[in-house]
Amino acid sequence: MSAASRDDLSNCVGREEELRVLKGALDGARDGHGTTVLLTGEDGIGKTRLVREAVEIARGREMRVLLGRGSPAGPAVALRPFSEALAGLFRELSREGGGPDIGTLGPYRTILSRVVPGYERSGPPTGPQDSPVVLGESVLRLLAVVGAGSGSLLVLEDLHDTDPATLAVVEYLADNITGQGSVLVATFRSGSGAPEDLARTLARRRAGTLLTLGPLSRAEVARLAASCLGIAVDRVPYDVVARLYRDSSGNPFVAEELLRTLVDTGGLVTGPQGCRLVAGMGSPVPAAVEHSIARRAARLGPEGHRLLSAAAVIGEKFPVSVLRQAWGLSEAQLFARLRAAGAAGLITADNPAGEWYGFRGALTAPALLARLTPADRAALARRTAEAAAELHPGLPGRWCSFAAELRLSAGDRSGAASLFATAGRRALSAGRISIAVELLERAWELLGEADEPRVRVDVLDELLVALAESGRIDRGLRLASALDELEGLGVAGVQVARLHTRLAWLWHAHGQSTAALAQVRAGRCALGPGAEDRHTAGLDAVEAQLTIDTAPPTAARLAERATVKAERTGLPAVACRAWRVRGQLALRRGSQEASYCFTRMRTLAEAHELPLWRMHAMLHLAAQRWLVDGERDALLRVRGQARDVGARAVRTSADLMLGLDHVLRGEYAQAQRLTEAYRAREERSGLTGEDAHCLVAVRAIGAAHQGRHAPLEALLDAGGSPSSWASLAQGLGGVVRALLEEDREPARLTLKRAAADDAVRPAPYPLTGQYGLGVLLEALDADPDRLGGAESDEAGRLRWNRQFVVLARAVRLGRQGRGEEAADAVSEARALAEPYPPALHLGLRLVAEAAQTDGWGDPVPWLREAEQYFHGAGVEAVAGACRNLLRRAGAVVPRRTGTDGQAVPEPLRLLGVTPREYEVLRLLADRLDNRTLAARLFISPRTVEKHVASLISKTDQGNRAGLNAYAARLRQVDG
Repeated sequence: MSAASRDDLSNCVGREEELRVLKGALDGARDGHGTTVLLTGEDGIGKTRLVREAVEIARGREMRVLLGRGSPAGPAVALRPFSEALAGLFRELSREGGGPDIGTLGPYRTILSRVVPGYERSGPPTGPQDSPVVLGESVLRLLAVVGAGSGSLLVLEDLHDTDPATLAVVEYLADNITGQGSVLVATFRSGSGAPEDLARTLARRRAGTLLTLGPLSRAEVARLAASCLGIAVDRVPYDVVARLYRDSSGNPFVAEELLRTLVDTGGLVTGPQGCRLVAGMGSPVPAAVEHSIARRAARLGPEGHRLLSAAAVIGEKFPVSVLRQAWGLSEAQLFARLRAAGAAGLITADNPAGEWYGFRGALTAPALLARLTPADRAALARRTAEAAAELHPGLPGRWCSFAAELRLSAGDRSGAASLFATAGRRALSAGRISIAVELLERAWELLGEADEPRVRVDVLDELLVALAESGRIDRGLRLASALDELEGLGVAGVQVARLHTRLAWLWHAHGQSTAALAQVRAGRCALGPGAEDRHTAGLDAVEAQLTIDTAPPTAARLAERATVKAERTGLPAVACRAWRVRGQLALRRGSQEASYCFTRMRTLAEAHELPLWRMHAMLHLAAQRWLVDGERDALLRVRGQARDVGARAVRTSADLMLGLDHVLRGEYAQAQRLTEAYRAREERSGLTGEDAHCLVAVRAIGAAHQGRHAPLEALLDAGGSPSSWASLAQGLGGVVRALLEEDREPARLTLKRAAADDAVRPAPYPLTGQYGLGVLLEALDADPDRLGGAESDEAGRLRWNRQFVVLARAVRLGRQGRGEEAADAVSEARALAEPYPPALHLGLRLVAEAAQTDGWGDPVPWLREAEQYFHGAGVEAVAGACRNLLRRAGAVVPRRTGTDGQAVPEPLRLLGVTPREYEVLRLLADRLDNRTLAARLFISPRTVEKHVASLISKTDQGNRAGLNAYAARLRQVDG
């Protein structure tokens, strides 16, 4: 900052109201009305700046100015502020020579000689010279003489560093200054005891105006920065203001010094376009700020200073009970020092009797730390860590990571690593994944080659689990090289096998089955022949997961073996993994056995307090409920819980399942937003393995359900290696797309291909078509003699499949002449299809044709409903087929302008008018009501209302009457 910009600070940013009060006081003095203004606030808050401004104003008005201040330096001097102020005045009068005649003071000149020795040479003072009343009256008379005609200003600063006699004289002046043209301005630090008590007393009895200066607001800090830099306030970037405001806590002195340091160190650069922070550039605590904080801390005395230094070693927040334990203080001693530190503006607490306090301002703790030697810091940290362990045996909860930080500050890396590992292990067990990763990574980074290999193995084991659950697969795989180092240190085979098991799960999550199976083989090799069940159970479970796609019978055998071993040897987490595989195998068949497996998994997790595995179990149970009932509330709850604890693997699975649900419900915009967000993660290598395959499948199915002509195979190829999701995408996506294009033969061929692929590599969910939509297509094509078949299949009971299975039953019943039962089956299917509007209307279109041919049910309303839906969705192939079937039935066919009728005129197209809105607009020329319009167009009155509102907006008409007139004019023009 330039000197010029520094001078600009005289505008007293954020102190406009206080400056107005001071100016008013000075105006009153010139008119003979004296007053007292008392300024208080913390160090650096701007008291001196306001005084300086008042002095400049007074001198500009030719008022006599007297300046004095208290001082903490040297031995206490009685009445020092008055001595300084009067000495300065007499020097000024001496230089002027022809100044005011102070001989009229008479005996009061002798009293003043007590304050300014040598001023009166006529003899020793007489009378009650020690009385503050007499001295105060002498000062008042002097002010009246020297300020005759223009008024006078007496400034007494830093009254917190003065003696009681000075305060007594100040009190007399404030009580008696009103009747003369003088202003007394006194400043003192907030929380200073006697000066503050006096100020509040004077304010209560209206003998003075008390102004308490608070911190600047964020906007005022921005103005201060702009003033310092000499630029417009809107050219100070948000991040600059945010940093200044955060680190200064609104203290103008600190903010200014921070800004100066940033500029001087190159952390802030200015140019024609304004200023900007340089990325990666920090800045030290400004020397002036550090000195100010140290000076305030020193006022607390050696014990208080030491207490604050120990607190600074802890951090910005610190527990007072630990400090009390470390220094053997009584409760009274502790809180007395805390109150003093609070009064000095160094610490703060929401509840003064609470456990945790914090430093005021981001720079207070660093400034105190800067005054400590490394040895002092280490000693304080060690002592505080020991106190925490004594006060909280076993270091429960957050005390473990708290003590770990202190051990690290004390230079005890091994002790800190052990505590971080313990805290991370507890967080992982509690299901707080994000926190567990952070703590375990810190423990791993602190461990060195000299540390016990067994400890390093344990930390690595837990860290790999946490990284897998948090979705940070790449980070976990990068740690694989550490296993080679540990194997060379004589680590037991059991521990090595456990790490190979963890890495196998990571490779599986990464979608690399070959690498994962290699880890399984390495683990079995490390164990050797004849290994105990408790050591091989985990390898069995992971191998079962790896073979679930390629060899389901092998996966079932391994999973069953793993559950038996794990439950017999007390390994609940391994048992949960194995039960999950068994449940997934059952789910692929649509079997209710899946519910038993996942419930067993949840029961184990709850019994052994494994919240993470409970969350996995709840995810799978929610998925099964979604399949069976079409309900997604449970999925949403699991997703929220996973988000809260940082279990990204669980959240991702829930999100992708919800994405598929959005597609099936026709909520394509929501599905696209979700999949695009995950696609961005995939491009950043944040989504791999089955999650990546699932994402591609959901995107492919979504595109197919919207009738997009991008080849489904191209989307599936983006998934890379073969996936069990491929058959699902073909059967759930490709078949529907073909039907939306009214191509039955491609639909049948796609369905056949999907079923063949599913037989080789079963899909995660039995929704590939042969259990649902394929059953309906078969019923439409054949004339079976029986009603059973696929409807009794377990997968056919899933809600998505069952809607088509029931429609197939309706077709069969209708062909057998049981029309009433067939119509009832359509009603049942409609209820099942309620969550899935696209499937509902596609089913109605397909079954209506059969009903029309076989003479049962009520196909005309079904076709009108389906036609309206698909026309609105832009699927004209199906909408046109519905209209053709309606014509064949002799029913009134809705005229679809813009499709099989008249196109929307270009001027209206430019306004954004859709074909459906154009139909409504043309009929509005006849001034029809909504109900009549709805009947004409085979839509609901509510839909008409929405179209009318949209037309009023697009054509810029004020109301419906105006729109009716607009439509009439349009008809005349079009003829």
